[in-house]
Amino acid sequence: MGNQTRSPAAVRLPRRRAEKARGGRSARVGRPKLDVDSLDAETHIREAALDLFAERGFSAVTTKDIADATGFNPALIYYYFGSKEELFRKAVTLAVERAFQQFRIARQGLKDPRAIINGWLDNHIKEYETIAKLIKISIDYAKTSKRNVRIDDAIRRFYEDERDVLRAALADGIKSGEFRKVNVDETASFISTYLDGVFARALILKDFKPVQSIRELRSFLSAYLDCKK
Repeated sequence: MGNQTRSPAAVRLPRRRAEKARGGRSARVGRPKLDVDSLDAETHIREAALDLFAERGFSAVTTKDIADATGFNPALIYYYFGSKEELFRKAVTLAVERAFQQFRIARQGLKDPRAIINGWLDNHIKEYETIAKLIKISIDYAKTSKRNVRIDDAIRRFYEDERDVLRAALADGIKSGEFRKVNVDETASFISTYLDGVFARALILKDFKPVQSIRELRSFLSAYLDCKK
């Protein structure tokens, strides 16, 4: 084989190393037995990390916490991700991917601009838990003194994709005559900021009803964009 190297994510651990990485041949008491050779370990770790970062915050979560949650040895986590910062970035990326996945599926075949905007709002209801985790860990990360450019970019991607969806739909609606003429950038920014406010308030006030607020935004936009006004 010479000195060829392969990416860690593409390497399958030999069985003995896999058993050692997950803490021995026997599973820990109360945890499912995990087979690194057949299970998508990287995705499993990212999912567990996303939950923990959302629950406790970036600074409070350790690699050992994630290892305990997955049943894997910390060595396996470093094997896949190299650092807690990189795992955090991958957890953010996972949340962004999930937030858009269902929307892309639902959007297939949709051409009506109003339906696309409503679909994006409805997606915030369907994917509420995932987006709430993304908002929560983003707020927590913003408080850290040491920022990471790649993490910043992962978080920014969500807002850039959201802006592109909203701007395109608004521009198409104005062009087709379905929407009255509005400032596309300002309106897209308003929708995005309102949605952020819904999720932030839901974190602050336990009796706040975020789903109802998103539906109220939908009704408001329907009247605001009406070309007959």
